[in-house]
Amino acid sequence: MSEEALRRQLDLGGPLSPVLIPLVLGLRRKMLLRAGAVSVERRLAGIRTHWYYVPGRPGSDPELPLVLIHGIADSALTWAFTMRGLARIGPVYALDLPGFGLSGFPPGRRYTTIAEHTQVIAALLRQEIGHPALLVGNSMGGWISLRLAQTQPALMRGLVLLDPGGALLNGRDSWQPFVEVVTAPDLGAVRRIYRQMYGRVPLPLYFSQRAFQSLFLRDPVQQFVAMASEDDFFTAEELRQISVPVGLVWGDRDRFLPDGSFEFFRDNLPGADVLVLRRCGHLPQYERPRAVVRFVRRFARRLRAPAQAPPAGRGATRFSLFSYQPSMRLRRTTPE
Repeated sequence: MSEEALRRQLDLGGPLSPVLIPLVLGLRRKMLLRAGAVSVERRLAGIRTHWYYVPGRPGSDPELPLVLIHGIADSALTWAFTMRGLARIGPVYALDLPGFGLSGFPPGRRYTTIAEHTQVIAALLRQEIGHPALLVGNSMGGWISLRLAQTQPALMRGLVLLDPGGALLNGRDSWQPFVEVVTAPDLGAVRRIYRQMYGRVPLPLYFSQRAFQSLFLRDPVQQFVAMASEDDFFTAEELRQISVPVGLVWGDRDRFLPDGSFEFFRDNLPGADVLVLRRCGHLPQYERPRAVVRFVRRFARRLRAPAQAPPAGRGATRFSLFSYQPSMRLRRTTPE
């Protein structure tokens, strides 16, 4: 029997298919809570919002919090394998974006715009954290984080992007194949998403194709994709104006985003520190969590490096809690 034939037989609408992913996510949640994470719920920007909080570990910097932002059809639990390691930097907040995980929807609607997502993160930083933070965003989470960096850079110490979305490229034509796939009309489309999203598809996913399909068929995904306009996407000029320090991590087997996305971000983010992960797909935090933690910790050390002393005769520049801080120029790294 061929490998493809075997994979097709693994999901025939059996009883495990709809429940396996919820079961795995439930186990991840229990693992996080037993490891000391705290489940928190507040109303932010008018939306009931949930996140997991892990306090910084001994020796970490309480004034360098991290906010982790997941991608489309995902949740805060995607960071389960990285939160403990990242807590060596500072306190960690893994957010469920509105409509995903345990967070609610905007009043009267079943989806959330990029602007509304950005408002929720800004409210988290102002109301709950109280310090400019290091944001780490995957996929749609990277897209949202970049919008915040563009509009409210004073809320951020820096930004690490993991396979971010939002590159305009050649407009809607570039994104039409993506739109057609994420509608996930059948299990064949689900298997295509698997091959595009993962460097190496975990075998258990073939037992849970219907549950995976249901994640993409939910209103927060389908309506977000349907309502997104070209104005929501980034142009090259907008990226070049980003003023906060940026790191970019990319899986070299990511086929989920349109062709040219990596080059678009690599070439247009000013001074970005770039890491390419071999044999990794669209979810580095899941497929290569240790490499992601190492990269973010190295990036954070540069954020904490003492500023260059001002020329003789000039006073040091002071910044208030949410003031603008100039961009750092960071080195590029070799593929890992």
